[in-house]
Amino acid sequence: MQILKKCMAALLCMAVLTGHAAALSSVERFQRAVSIINARGLVAETHPVTQETIAESSAYLEEHPDALGDVLNDILGGMDTHSMYLTGKEYQTGFSTLSGYAGIGVAVTQDEGGAFVRQVVRHSPAATAGVQVGDRLLTVDGMDVTKASLAQIGEKLQGDTGTQVQITVSREGKELSFRMKREKILEETVSARQAAPGVEYISITAFSSMHDAEDFAEIWNGLDEKKTNAVILDLRDNGGGMVDAAFEMLDLMLEKPGKMATMHYRKSLGGDQVYEAKGGGLPLRKMVVLVSPNTASAAELMAGVLHEVGGAVLMGDQTYGKGQGQYHLVLDGDYLVLTCLEMYLPKSGGWEGVGLTPDIEKHTLRTIRSYLKTAAPLDLKTPVLYGQKSAQVRAVCERLHALGYLEKPTDVLDTRAFGALRRFQMDAGLDPQLGAGEDTLAVLDKATQRAAERGLMIDDVYYAALEVCRAAASQPLRYTPQADGSWRAA
Repeated sequence: MQILKKCMAALLCMAVLTGHAAALSSVERFQRAVSIINARGLVAETHPVTQETIAESSAYLEEHPDALGDVLNDILGGMDTHSMYLTGKEYQTGFSTLSGYAGIGVAVTQDEGGAFVRQVVRHSPAATAGVQVGDRLLTVDGMDVTKASLAQIGEKLQGDTGTQVQITVSREGKELSFRMKREKILEETVSARQAAPGVEYISITAFSSMHDAEDFAEIWNGLDEKKTNAVILDLRDNGGGMVDAAFEMLDLMLEKPGKMATMHYRKSLGGDQVYEAKGGGLPLRKMVVLVSPNTASAAELMAGVLHEVGGAVLMGDQTYGKGQGQYHLVLDGDYLVLTCLEMYLPKSGGWEGVGLTPDIEKHTLRTIRSYLKTAAPLDLKTPVLYGQKSAQVRAVCERLHALGYLEKPTDVLDTRAFGALRRFQMDAGLDPQLGAGEDTLAVLDKATQRAAERGLMIDDVYYAALEVCRAAASQPLRYTPQADGSWRAA
């Protein structure tokens, strides 16, 4: 549903307002929802749902009880563009990043040897129990899954929140068993890697829980040990999420104390709330924030604060323009997504319906599929070594370029190209080498083919940001790393 994709909300709280749904008529559910709208909605403070509308809608629902969603959405749509009433299924489809699933927090894949763990979600039951990437699945609740399909394994691993599941795995020739309780699992939304010496690339795809802020803090607090001088913060296609998580991340990043933003609630809910940074963030030479038309809500808040308060450069395309936040309220199994606040930046104010304009406009226009048509052919049997110059090296470099590891392809495996190759090997879980052997070539070829099949683009926006950050990283650090893991200003 397009409306759901475009209305990713600033998730402020999750209230459960359950009742005996089967015992409530459509009219009773409608009147209950309207009372919440009038008591908590931002627009309803000055333009409440009138008694006349309530009476007319109630009479209509007496004759058309299945029209509850349509009636409520007509009322909410007249208030603002982000409030809506959704069935549980519609909510799960549109807000899966925020709602998650119940399981143990592993991603499983298969090869000729059977199923194995490809990813363990941080803070999940599997991570707490000690399940590791590479563990081969033998049984789930006593069922042999060595020859089961991924769908069958997934069905066995998932279940209701709070229920128990036991898995047996093989690790380095030993069998290990883990008994865990299923929990709600949210996607990992924060990741990072070193893009170049002194340059860190950090991606935040959503603000789905406060765990995201913890993951970000772990990354950010380790930047000084890498002697990081510049950061590329990727907020493209980040539709928002928990405002509190965004503010916690901002408080880590900002170097100087001061006002970050103002949250405008209705007077009955506290009125204006000002958020201030305590300061003390790592003094970088440069931060470039990547934004896109799907950067919205809390992600726009973060980009705007970093730009106006932290001096960051915005690069990419005009953002979506969602400067309002919502409560997500569970109402008898359905969901009421209700606008309750407006967000304001310290200099430019609100951006609802307008968006943020980047300092540097950059677009991604080339598909990997079309790029590979003119790329040098890759010989899967011919390794390349550091310092080597050949057409095979260019073929390797062109694929590293397509995947976002190398700015400019070259036919020499020089220091920059070799660094890109090593970063790819690390991300792919390969052992570091002095070049690219047959195993690396096979994985590299498969990765680029998959990217081409998925219609992915060569990330020219990222490469433009990397060029800016490389120049900044070549300058002296503005801080001095200490032996105890801390830093002091230079």
